[in-house]
Amino acid sequence: MTNTHSRITDIAAKLLGIPTLTTRNSDRLDFHEVAVWQVEAALTAAFETGQQAAPVMPPDANVPTPFDGYEIQPCRLVRDTDEPHSSSVEPCEPFEADFWTLYGHIPGEGVMAVGDFDAREHAEEVYARIMGRSYR
Repeated sequence: MTNTHSRITDIAAKLLGIPTLTTRNSDRLDFHEVAVWQVEAALTAAFETGQQAAPVMPPDANVPTPFDGYEIQPCRLVRDTDEPHSSSVEPCEPFEADFWTLYGHIPGEGVMAVGDFDAREHAEEVYARIMGRSYR
């Protein structure tokens, strides 16, 4: 029996009054009437058990520094006239933009491009998704 199954069985017994979760092929033994507050208590206990069992990241894990802010910039592609296959990207005025870049700010390091988008609205939508916000 796994630790998870053992904990769930324990919750069923203590909070729902169900002695076993093993199917016994008997309506009298397999069906139980419980109050809603018992169900709530059992679900809460199961949720908290899952929260406690969640893996904890070791302190030496290679976890990237989270962004502490975002910005959206209009950008244009600049072709090098001396080298036709070479180009660079630079910020520009909105009316000059070839595309829009969503940047994430890394504390003490600067910015990192998260993505390039054909319109500012697309960059704003991705930003809203990252932040968990609604988007029009």
